[in-house]
Amino acid sequence: MSGRIPAIETRAYGCRFRSRLEARWAVFLTEAGFDWEYEPEGAALSTGNYLCDFRVTRSGITVWLEVKPPNNTEDDPRWAELARVSGQMVVVVRGMHRNGDRCESAHSERMWAPDGTVADVYRLWQTKSYEAAWDRASGARFDGRDDLRHRPGQGPRRGRRRT
Repeated sequence: MSGRIPAIETRAYGCRFRSRLEARWAVFLTEAGFDWEYEPEGAALSTGNYLCDFRVTRSGITVWLEVKPPNNTEDDPRWAELARVSGQMVVVVRGMHRNGDRCESAHSERMWAPDGTVADVYRLWQTKSYEAAWDRASGARFDGRDDLRHRPGQGPRRGRRRT
């Protein structure tokens, strides 16, 4: 028996997320005003096939967002290739804020740029304007009473999965 806790499949915004953590990130992205697609398309890479969790867009900028639990610290070589091949930055987030946490240790981010640059990013999305989105995401219960619907023109768009 491994010490790994199984993910809890979670429904929100008309999507079936593979984990509760991914669903919480969808709440954050929606509440913060980002457009997003969940698992929009797979990529056939030389390092192996890959299906990124989110494609996120705001103000004409699109990035890939991969969500991992906080204890998953291994980097996947496919992230660098996805950034290079797609021409879009790959942002990997590990963990999520909890109510009242203001980025002390609840999560971390690392980015892969199309030019091969890799950087750890600290306090991403930490301005006061995101506090309500973080609190809403960490407090979501996913029990059907959360009213987790996107605003018109924002939130999830249906992506087509490629096999």
